[in-house]
Amino acid sequence: MKKILLVGCGHMGEALLTSWLKSNNYYVTVIDPIKYNYLKNNYKNKKIQIFKSVSKIDKHFNTDFIIFAVKPFDLKNVLDEFSEVEFKKTCIVISIIAGKRIKEFKNRLKKIKYFFRVMPNLPASIGESMNCITANKNMSKFRKNQVLKIFNYSGRSIYLKDENEIDMATAISGSGPGFVFNLIDAMEKAAIGLGFNTNIARTLVLQTFKGSVNLIQENKKSAKDLVKSVATKGGTTEAGLKVMNKKNLHKLFLQSTSEAFKRAKDQSK
Repeated sequence: MKKILLVGCGHMGEALLTSWLKSNNYYVTVIDPIKYNYLKNNYKNKKIQIFKSVSKIDKHFNTDFIIFAVKPFDLKNVLDEFSEVEFKKTCIVISIIAGKRIKEFKNRLKKIKYFFRVMPNLPASIGESMNCITANKNMSKFRKNQVLKIFNYSGRSIYLKDENEIDMATAISGSGPGFVFNLIDAMEKAAIGLGFNTNIARTLVLQTFKGSVNLIQENKKSAKDLVKSVATKGGTTEAGLKVMNKKNLHKLFLQSTSEAFKRAKDQSK
């Protein structure tokens, strides 16, 4: 059974942890000083080890994968703590930290050869993540498949050609759930504003989103073509879309994703 060392167990780290535990194919060790007690209480019947710090693990800790899921501003101190740890020659380092480039890990963890950077998203907790993956140059297909397998338990995974595309994906699939939840919240409030109670508003909106996503996945038409299918001339949808077009919804989304992309690039500096 392959071993994973998960460093940091915030929202994203715990979402991935949940998917690995469901698979029963990995032995997981978690390091998180802030959530230590929470993890001990909530995962006490699971086959995982939980530590408060790197200093608590064996110096010759034998793991196949180290996955860094800490906050970007905590990374420097965390990497300092790993300076005394001896790694397996085949150990693979994976970062899921937004904006943090592979170069930073290579410069600090000089005894390791294999580095990956992955951008998952929050739906990993229910096996519906969008995982975008890239690696340092000349990575073997064997090791790429190893990392692909780890993340496929949490959803769908694709390889991107370089880290710039990872930053781009951070703005779309990484931040995307937040944008979608914001849209859902806006539509729920609009439904309540029309006179529906909270429960009915939520049911109407969530099923509308779910059905629309399923339809476009089953359909060969583009989203733009499907808009035309719903918006008959002189109809209710057309009336609503005119307001969206007047407010330039497409431009708003372009600005939102561009700002998220800029932030991802800034975090790498």
